[in-house]
Amino acid sequence: MFVFGSAAAAKADAGSDDGGGRGKASSATDEAPRFAFDASFLPAVTATPTANDDHAPAAAGGFKFNVPPSQPAAAATEGKDTAPLFGSTFKSSQEVGVGVKTQTKHEVATDGGSGEQGAPIAMQSSVASTAGHLPRFVTEEELMSSGHELPEGYSCPLCCLPIALPVEKHSKLEPCCLKTVCDGCVLASAKRGMGNMCAFCRTATPDDDQARLTLVRKRVHAKDPVATKCLANAYYYGNHGLQQDLPRAIELWTEAASLGEWNAHYRLGCIYYIGDGVEQNKGKAIRHLQHAAIHGFPESRFMLGLHEYENGNYELAVQHSVISAKMGYEDSLNGIKAMFTKGYATKAQYAKALKGYQTASEETKSPQREEAKAYFNGSD
Repeated sequence: MFVFGSAAAAKADAGSDDGGGRGKASSATDEAPRFAFDASFLPAVTATPTANDDHAPAAAGGFKFNVPPSQPAAAATEGKDTAPLFGSTFKSSQEVGVGVKTQTKHEVATDGGSGEQGAPIAMQSSVASTAGHLPRFVTEEELMSSGHELPEGYSCPLCCLPIALPVEKHSKLEPCCLKTVCDGCVLASAKRGMGNMCAFCRTATPDDDQARLTLVRKRVHAKDPVATKCLANAYYYGNHGLQQDLPRAIELWTEAASLGEWNAHYRLGCIYYIGDGVEQNKGKAIRHLQHAAIHGFPESRFMLGLHEYENGNYELAVQHSVISAKMGYEDSLNGIKAMFTKGYATKAQYAKALKGYQTASEETKSPQREEAKAYFNGSD
């Protein structure tokens, strides 16, 4: 889910830079550097604007699916039930471009034919593979009964609290150990004078992209699934001295997925779903998204709900949206609210999703994280 790079905090004094692009750690809060990394992938928050107004609310009873500028979404029209689901922003390789390297938070380079309209997603899995590994068939029963809790990587290994979604907006991926540490623990570590080392394993943080890539490649050679996925991210975006190489990214994501990195399944699902640099294959995309969803990835649930909605399977769309909303995924909550206004979801279903979302959101909060949010994001 992450690609990496180094950057000082937006509030860090330029004079406190250590020469490697990172501010020096300080015990004073107002001098603490920003050591967070970010990545943009559907449907996470994008760091650079698309041609769509990503922050514009969906019209009452309508859905909004923000696609790349090269693939504009048709405007929703009154009376049509196939208006695209809102809230998802996919940053394709065409939009990123070979030379794009700067984002709001710098990223850590750690790194089949479509189903027939109206058919349930579990039945679309029989599409033959066109290239690479095709995940096994997932039954509808397994799909709807599994993956209702966030996976391990969605909790901070230091404070052990779940991280607010999207995870990359509220955490940092450490390139040394590939642990995802929440912003609260990152700030606490910096305030204790340890801002230039890993908040988890206390290893000195490399100062340049090449050193980070070296660490990641060592893990890739050792068949580390997270490192393999992260290196794929770097090739996808063309970051950190690497040329953008989508075929290589897909190859690495496929390898990571075969090693059990479920987020790689999600990324492959997105790639094949919209046909980003590959032939569009929704059947293959759905297989990958299903495998990520049954292992607790709310972003995949959102995409599956989107797929069902577009195919007119509104009950399944509602079920996916309720599951991911209860995991704290706001886009799914907004989706079920829009479906409620159109009569596709009941008041009880919307209330269930809202209550679950609020509970999940509260579980991510702590005084330490609130302090970090105020420092890093201001009023956001």
